[in-house]
Amino acid sequence: MEAGTRVVRYCFAVALTSALLAVFAAKRASAHKPVTSKYDYKKDIFPLLREHCGRCHVDGGPAPMSLMTYKDAMPWAESIRDELTSGRMPPWPVDPTSPGIRGGHSIQSRDLDRIIVWASGGTPEGDPAAELPAVSLSRVWSLGPPDLQLSMPSPHSVPAGAMEDTVDFSLPLNFAEPKWIRAADLMPGTVSIVRDALIQIENGPVLAVWEPGADPIPAPTATAFLVSPGSEIHLRIHYKKHFDQEQESLSDKSTVGLYFTQPTFSGRSIESASIAPAESKNDPAGAINFSGVLPKTAQIVALRPLLDRAYAHLDVDAVAPSGQKTSLLCLLGPRPQWPRRYWLEKPVELPGGSRIEVFATPLADYSEEPKVSRAVPLELGIDYITQ
Repeated sequence: MEAGTRVVRYCFAVALTSALLAVFAAKRASAHKPVTSKYDYKKDIFPLLREHCGRCHVDGGPAPMSLMTYKDAMPWAESIRDELTSGRMPPWPVDPTSPGIRGGHSIQSRDLDRIIVWASGGTPEGDPAAELPAVSLSRVWSLGPPDLQLSMPSPHSVPAGAMEDTVDFSLPLNFAEPKWIRAADLMPGTVSIVRDALIQIENGPVLAVWEPGADPIPAPTATAFLVSPGSEIHLRIHYKKHFDQEQESLSDKSTVGLYFTQPTFSGRSIESASIAPAESKNDPAGAINFSGVLPKTAQIVALRPLLDRAYAHLDVDAVAPSGQKTSLLCLLGPRPQWPRRYWLEKPVELPGGSRIEVFATPLADYSEEPKVSRAVPLELGIDYITQ
């Protein structure tokens, strides 16, 4: 009887050990996906990430993580794949069918496929001994030194416990005579928290819609922004911390850079206006249509959608009094996290009485969308030149 008991105990111990080894082996197998990607990080993926993501996804940059080393990028592989396949990254929602827009930075399908194959196929590193060039945060004015730099009057702090903040500043220009401005830019004081900015002449035209990672685009040839003596810059900055900065108090003192030009030979200044829905729409599944009328003949040079939510499509058309319809802008999957100005490659001249029509279809599924805490009304900004 005692010998039989020992046999049972021995068999139980063997079975238990085998079961534990099987569980351990299963966990180990699930933790290490098989490598199926023919692309590796160092040879194939790093050059693409540096080109398309290196301005933001770098140490100290505006994005919440760096992707510029294998050690940094590998843990984010699934997120990289999801952001690319959803169209949220890179943040350039211009539909390929849209009329030409200046300054695009979309990613080619071939490069997109390579990154997705790598992210889904085991994320191989490549040659461990191969050294990659270091990528650092750029802290230079992309258009060269500005003609005039205007710093915020004092630093602004986003306190511990707060993730976002939007603040307005007034910056006196102190011009003794009229000035023509061809471009405006922003140099963040604390890069990691400056999410976007609006640079505008007080009660006048919008000089720039600033976003991290994008170069400022000068006004089209023979156009500029005319600024009168006594004017002030209205600077609105949207701050947003990284996910690991919430309990830190961070301050910023950004600087606006202005680039002057001689009076344009056309003598025409870019003006700004906006149109918005007559009433708010609460149905997230319903399309939103609204329009505005140009009171006189004008050339449309740029459009600035301000979004209250994520949209599946946003289209802007112009309809002349004759009924002739002209497409101005087509966006596919635009998000409110990325306010921007879309400069038309070719300005569109419209007769007085033309209607600017906006057709916006909300994104049906918001389950994968990042939460947006900043509430803004839906509207379309229009930049134009009159005769």
